[in-house]
Amino acid sequence: MSAVRSGSGVGVRGTAPMEEDDMSLRWGILGTGGIARKMVAAARARGGEVAAVGSGDPARAAAFAEEHGIARHHGRHHDLLARPEDVDVVYVATTNDRHHADALACIEAGVPVLVEKPFTLDLEQAEEVAAAARTAGVFCMEAMWMRFQPAFLEVERRIAAGHIGEPLLVQADFGIAATPDTDRRWFARELGGGALLDVGVYPLTFATGLLGTPERAFALGELADSGVDATVAVAMRHGGGRLSSWSCSFVADTGVEATVSGAEGSLRVHGPFHHAGRLTLRQGSTVVEEHDLQGTEAGFEYEVDEVVRCLEDGRTESPRMPLALSLTTLRWLDELRRQVGVTYPHED
Repeated sequence: MSAVRSGSGVGVRGTAPMEEDDMSLRWGILGTGGIARKMVAAARARGGEVAAVGSGDPARAAAFAEEHGIARHHGRHHDLLARPEDVDVVYVATTNDRHHADALACIEAGVPVLVEKPFTLDLEQAEEVAAAARTAGVFCMEAMWMRFQPAFLEVERRIAAGHIGEPLLVQADFGIAATPDTDRRWFARELGGGALLDVGVYPLTFATGLLGTPERAFALGELADSGVDATVAVAMRHGGGRLSSWSCSFVADTGVEATVSGAEGSLRVHGPFHHAGRLTLRQGSTVVEEHDLQGTEAGFEYEVDEVVRCLEDGRTESPRMPLALSLTTLRWLDELRRQVGVTYPHED
């Protein structure tokens, strides 16, 4: 069978841009790092307004506000919430160790909140945030942007259509070559660093999303001098004969690719798989199709669309990224950290 190339993934469920007459949200941003910059661009690309930014450093908050044309800036994170009526939703883009407290502060103020991954440092913190949001009836979602990407949705569609048969095996890697000198946050134990929480969440989410909740997991890891995980290799059993093997690293530069295989073929998600632009369908040794995904943009726009949809519909959880899924992720991250010997200061 000869290979064919298909075109755009436009029209894939959940990936279409919001219409011009959809809700325009006023965003507050907690944090001033690179990921906060991406969210400013994404919110504005979807017609939103970035109304305020908060940081623990007054100078950084002021500089960020000036750079991005944001009217309000606050030199203490939670001062942004002093006037909750001025923002419709807050994006938590602080360091991992702050996600728990920042999410709870937003919920207490009655402000919908999008929390950057990892949702929190551990399952106990995640359960506290989820319980608070559900009790208060406040929208809360983890910003696992991969689940809204055209590539991931296309993989789901093709599996449902039977293109590879029943999915039985996932293989994935996510490795970045970094150093404590250039990327201190990733290696800082006090900030919730480590490969599992920052990049391991992607192959874990990919595997659980396609194969179901794991039943058992085995992990081997190498730790950095700071005590966080530098590299981790994982094998998981998902039940029904389904297995996954994946790795994450802050010291090894990998292809950041993922493959899901069944009895009738495999789908390769080209790197970077968490926001890929190409899929390859293979049956045996034959490449049946290469599928280019157009319009993937920077990627954050799709989770912005989901927040808008949920708030328009009066939802307090995303049906696509429910809190239960975040809890499952943290439950297994806790277990993997336990196996490789990583703890954080609040667990000492």
